[in-house]
Amino acid sequence: MVGIIDDTRLHYPVGTRIKIGDNYGTVKYVGEVTGYTGSWLGIEWDDPRRGKHNGCLDGKHYFHTQHSNAGSFVRPGKIGPFESLEDAARERYLGYSAENSLDASLIREAQQNMQASFFEVVGMDKIARKQSKFEQLTEVSVDNCPINAAGYLKDFEVLATLNVSSTLIWNWEIVANICKQVPTLMDLNLSCNRLLLPTEAQIKELEPAFRNLQCINLRNCGYNDWTNVVHTAKLWPQIQVLALQENPLTELSEVNCKEVFKNLRELDLHRTKIMDFDQVCKLGNISTLKALNLMENGIEEIKLPDCEPHVKLQMFVGLEQLNLLYNPIWNEADTFNELDKLPKLKRLHKTPHLKSDFDEMFSKAVGMISQLEMLNKVKVSPEARRDAGYDTWKRFAMEWLKAREKPEVLHDFYKKHRSYAAIIKKYGSPAEFIVRPNVKHSNLIRISVLNQQTGEIWEKRVPRMITVQTLQGLIAKRFQQVGATVSSLPQLSYVDAKYPDLVVPLDNSAKTLDFYSVQEGDKVIVK
Repeated sequence: MVGIIDDTRLHYPVGTRIKIGDNYGTVKYVGEVTGYTGSWLGIEWDDPRRGKHNGCLDGKHYFHTQHSNAGSFVRPGKIGPFESLEDAARERYLGYSAENSLDASLIREAQQNMQASFFEVVGMDKIARKQSKFEQLTEVSVDNCPINAAGYLKDFEVLATLNVSSTLIWNWEIVANICKQVPTLMDLNLSCNRLLLPTEAQIKELEPAFRNLQCINLRNCGYNDWTNVVHTAKLWPQIQVLALQENPLTELSEVNCKEVFKNLRELDLHRTKIMDFDQVCKLGNISTLKALNLMENGIEEIKLPDCEPHVKLQMFVGLEQLNLLYNPIWNEADTFNELDKLPKLKRLHKTPHLKSDFDEMFSKAVGMISQLEMLNKVKVSPEARRDAGYDTWKRFAMEWLKAREKPEVLHDFYKKHRSYAAIIKKYGSPAEFIVRPNVKHSNLIRISVLNQQTGEIWEKRVPRMITVQTLQGLIAKRFQQVGATVSSLPQLSYVDAKYPDLVVPLDNSAKTLDFYSVQEGDKVIVK
């Protein structure tokens, strides 16, 4: 029995990954089980519903599991065969396996010692052509294969992207062997695997093999401790793109960028369990980081460290893109004001609040994040920035008027609305805008209507309470747009006579000119 158990331990060392049916698990114990004959494998299943206990059977502990019912015992004979990456790739891309083809090592040896005519004589010319195509592969995907070894990979002469997700790779020695044999490899997908934590000695030995690797995907690899991620990252300190989505991480910590993440540009943390943005702020010292994905994390509030209204934070100094889609963030205005503290944020992805819509969110974001260039893939045009600035100018005008009476209150206002000081410099004080309704005005105002297409100007007195749609009809008739329908009516905007830089679109046909604060002498532009 001892010999059988030793043989089993040789084939299934603790940590080995196995698959039975659609269920993946990790070998946690190899040996006898009291009351049962033969050798057994104690398995911790990735899906706890597949197990029966926590490694304890009949009062005796054989191994431990993270979940109370994630463990069970299986016979070694129930586990299917393993294969190497080489065999899996040849079978998937060349259509033949090691069992029904010539031994690869013999073919290579023959190629080195015999002339090409030999292969033609034995009918191997087609395989030779396939082999040539194999050598030209730049991308290989062998996901869901029972791979637990590298095999011979020197034929991958130009391979740059490799997908070995949902395989049975279980330690970093296997991964290092792959990278060492394929120095052209830059993008590696290890998603849905479970790898043993490397020791410091292993890191020192294996690290050189990863120096050409640029991107690594560790989605759903069971990482629940950020310190384990940072420890493993010592294997690939020069990595540029790291994906950690769907790992149950809850807390983060500051990293030593002299040891890890020296060149990290993109970090994917979506669908983790990082719900507190304070945890995210701990990564602010990664100066090379340009893109951060925090989708679907349950984040409700964005809060960055305090700073003066005219100052940017010295954290996330290189961050240009932030993805906050599908987080239940409750206050959009506060969120955008906080994000204005980031020095280089240009591209933002965010889902509108339930009580908002994209247009309203777009106006707030562009008006409050000074350097924003794109929101949800919609580019911010100069016109959109101008309109958003004007909307922000109006939205907080009354609050600004009350705050300006006391310097300390005004300072707090500017901290809460960081972009407002710059907006006032551009559009002037909103005092007159707010006071206008208290002044007695004539019911009629004279406006100038400019036809941009012809350059014609029409001077017209109209009621303040005329709707935009009615004005559109008058203009269509004046400029002989015969037969114009509601959908084809001219698009209107107006230029404030006192603030020529202020151009406001009259984009709601049901609203009145008074709603838009159109005044005597303002110019309406017809597009």
